[in-house]
Order: sequence, then C-alpha cells, then structure tokens
Amino acid sequence: MKLIRWTFLCVLLFIACEHKELCYSHPHFVSVRVTFDWSQIYNHEKPSGMRVIFFPKDEKGESWTFDFPDGKDRVIEIPENDYQVVSFNYDTEGIAWWNSERFADFTAGTREASSPEGVLMYTTPSWLCGDDLSDVRLKGIPAGTEVSVPIVPKNRVCRYTYEVNGIRNLSRVTDVRASLSNMASSLLMAGDRLPEELSESLLFGGTLSDKQVKGGFYTFGYCQEGSQPNVFKLYLKNRNGGMYVLEQDVSQQIRGVPVSGHLADVHLVIHLDYDIPDNPGESGAGFEVDVDDWCDVNEDIKL
Repeated sequence: MKLIRWTFLCVLLFIACEHKELCYSHPHFVSVRVTFDWSQIYNHEKPSGMRVIFFPKDEKGESWTFDFPDGKDRVIEIPENDYQVVSFNYDTEGIAWWNSERFADFTAGTREASSPEGVLMYTTPSWLCGDDLSDVRLKGIPAGTEVSVPIVPKNRVCRYTYEVNGIRNLSRVTDVRASLSNMASSLLMAGDRLPEELSESLLFGGTLSDKQVKGGFYTFGYCQEGSQPNVFKLYLKNRNGGMYVLEQDVSQQIRGVPVSGHLADVHLVIHLDYDIPDNPGESGAGFEVDVDDWCDVNEDIKL
C-alpha cells in the first residue's frame, strides 16, 4: 500500500514539473499601442488602412502582421521579443510584395509589362506611404505595462507628370502609351532605398487634351548611379491602326530637380514637331512599328 502511494506521489510531482517547464516554453505576450502620426503626409489623402509587420530581430519564428483600418491607433498583443518593423498602406493594387520573410529584404515592386514594341518594361506603382523601425524592444516588459510603438508614415513614391507639345492632328490618335527609361521598378522598405544597379523602363498611359498629350504616374524614382540617360518615349496609335513612336532625352529635366533620398516630384515638358499621318505608311518625323493589342497600364494621377 505504501509503495502504491509513493508511486502515485512521484507521478504527481513529475506532472507538476512538466507543466512548469511547458509554461516557461510559451511566449509571454506584451500589450502594444501602435500609434500613427500623419503630419508627414501633406500631398495625399489618408489611405484606407495601414499594415504593420513585426519581424523578430533574431529571425527565429514567424513575423506578426496587423491591419489598422483608417490608420487609427489601437492596442495589439504580441509575443515578448525584440523586433524590426515595416508599415505601409494596404490599398496598393499597383504594387507586388516580394521577399516578405525578412525585414532587410522586404520589397515593394511592380509587375512586368510589354511595350507596344514588345520590349520588357514594368508598370508604375500606386501611391505608397510607410515607415520602418530597426529596433523595437519588447523584452522584459513588466506585466500589465502598455508599450507605445509610434509609426510616422511618409511618402515612398514620387509624383511625375508630363506634357507633350507640338504634335499636330491629334484627332487622328485613338490611344496613347508612354515609357521612361533608367527608372527603378522596386523599393526596399527597410531604409527606404532603391536596389543597387537596377535600371528599368516604366510603361504608363496618357490622355489627349487640346493640342497636348498629358499624363501622370507614381514612381519610386530614377536610378542615380551610372550615366544612362532618361529617355521618354511616346507611342501613338492612329485610327487606321498605325503606331508611331517619338522620343526625347529628358535626363536634364529629371536630374535638375533636387532629390531627397530617392524622392523628387517632377514635371516633364516635351516639345516635338510632328504631324500624325492619316494612314499607316505615310511619312512622318517619328518611326512606325507594328502593333497588336495594347497592354493595360496604370493611370494613377488625375490631371
């Protein structure tokens, strides 16, 4: 009888010890109030919501993602740890997200597109704001303590607009596309910086207005390294199916605008001297290329 009692007591002690070890193996959660300071957004309305991602600084375990509708402050619960944080507006249909597993590699990018000539290009991004924090310490927080993590969203894209003058017979034009070379099609969210040694062409749309072709789009900026020019190309399709391509080097206009990091809003003014032919094959100042269906492009800015 004594042996049975002693065995039962040992089992109880073993279970109690195991329970204590399991308790210590579980993470303790911290109450965090995420706040948003919108003072740096002055040229765009607030987004419909913000996404905040907490990456464990030791890179052990998965990241934690929280959405904040209307960009309003609220309290979240998150395991005790040290984190790196990326935040951005989640109403970004024109942006694809890459390398979402690591803070340092988390990238906002755009999608591949084909120019009317069949050349690989990239679409332009939608408007993007965000913030990044490299050191958020949430270890050793006393129980019952609420920690504040401030987010200050800032613009992460430039605003480019353009006007093209000197094109006659615009009534013969049925569709417009344009491109700009030596630009960036992606952005590293950590540090708000452009990837190195990348130079791509962006494809975007345009509209006909009186005697001008106008357009506007958002972009991460131009590639500041190297000596490649920024070439603006205009693709005009006439009513009989012909397409004509006009181009101009706009490097001086782009690089003449002061840059803050990778950001600078630019307005391009392009002067050409060209008559839109009525029929394919007629002579003109531009050059004619074959064209099938035109791909869709973003039209992000209302002019």
